[in-house]
Amino acid sequence: QRQMCIRDRVSSRLKGEPGSKVKVTVEHLDGSTETVTLQRERISIPGVPYTGWVADGIGYIKLGQFARTTFDEMQASLDTLRAQGVTKLIFDLRGNSGGYLDQAIMVANEFLHKDQLIVYTEDRQHKQLREYADGTGAAQDMDVVVLIDEGSASSSEILAGALQDNDRGTIVGRRS
Repeated sequence: QRQMCIRDRVSSRLKGEPGSKVKVTVEHLDGSTETVTLQRERISIPGVPYTGWVADGIGYIKLGQFARTTFDEMQASLDTLRAQGVTKLIFDLRGNSGGYLDQAIMVANEFLHKDQLIVYTEDRQHKQLREYADGTGAAQDMDVVVLIDEGSASSSEILAGALQDNDRGTIVGRRS
């Protein structure tokens, strides 16, 4: 049996039903301790934690994860950036370990032209299911640079690969 790291042990003890309470003892640098009671709450982590304007005509969107609302958050971010005159985009997928595949497909669709392949899956009988862009994406005219690293995985790799394979984006960073 593998021993859990301390971070995982602490995390598992802090998790629980929203509204329930947990006592935590904190040791300060001077050696004194303090016990506090925390009330657990549901924590929602945004799919797009940051959007910003980088330079003249260049915007930045950090995609932290592919959650259920990532596509809607990304669309809202794009609308904001376009209103600021952005025509080029830096998509930051560093540390994005993936999430909902349908969200990655919808994000890719925003940038790809009609009938460009986004992704295909293959089952054990070698039957393929292919997902193509439908041509309705609002960002088909934007230049895109995608930042990735060793923490970019799963849906992040699908998005980055779809943009690169269809000559719609340049990938920059470390191997995912």
